[in-house]
Amino acid sequence: MRLLLPQLGNNATKGEENLHESNKANIAKAAEQQASIFLTGPARHLIDTDTKIDYNKKVRGIYQEAATLSYRLWTRRTALKFSSLHELKNSTFNIENPRLLPHTLVKYDDHEDKLKGRPITVIVHPLLEVYGTDEAENYENARVWMAAEVWLDSKVAEASK
Repeated sequence: MRLLLPQLGNNATKGEENLHESNKANIAKAAEQQASIFLTGPARHLIDTDTKIDYNKKVRGIYQEAATLSYRLWTRRTALKFSSLHELKNSTFNIENPRLLPHTLVKYDDHEDKLKGRPITVIVHPLLEVYGTDEAENYENARVWMAAEVWLDSKVAEASK
């Protein structure tokens, strides 16, 4: 996919420029199709057409930006791994684990001695790890890009008060 939309530098050939523009247009066309599907689907009942704000244009802009970001994200040489509750099942909470972060409503500071080792009941935001580098090396080592924001069973902490 990186070859289909090459980064254009000062020494880009005419062929690379044409390929870049043609595939950029294809990404925009796909985003436009998906936005149209969304806007003509059940969401059409939620969009207020009586205002001066052009929500259709805003939604189409969001889809265009998302398509471009998605392409950039998934054509990186690094490999991304998302982990949800399903992948982290049977995990217990430990504040020293850089992969886990308590949700702000957990109030870790009030219950820190009671929460270590507690099972994770909900993952509010998934864990995002990256493997490898932009130089295509070190794929065996994971780096945490975004720790999983977790929720712990509040009944356990309340019962121990």
